[in-house]
Amino acid sequence: MTETLQFKDIEGTRKMIKMSGENFASFSKKVKVDPSMMSNYLTGKKFPSPPTAKKIANGLGKDMYDIFFA
Repeated sequence: MTETLQFKDIEGTRKMIKMSGENFASFSKKVKVDPSMMSNYLTGKKFPSPPTAKKIANGLGKDMYDIFFA
């Protein structure tokens, strides 16, 4: 079973993406995460792996531990 991480605050992460001036599709493209998977992550239907969580955090200019529970 693959290890996954949960967002500390999904809504807060969604707001950070919007405040960066990006929509979810363009942010997904920027961080090289499939848009449908990003949608699943940002709705809590699925949880990202540590490497994917790192891509998301880096795209927001944050440390992984600021956004995800370890």
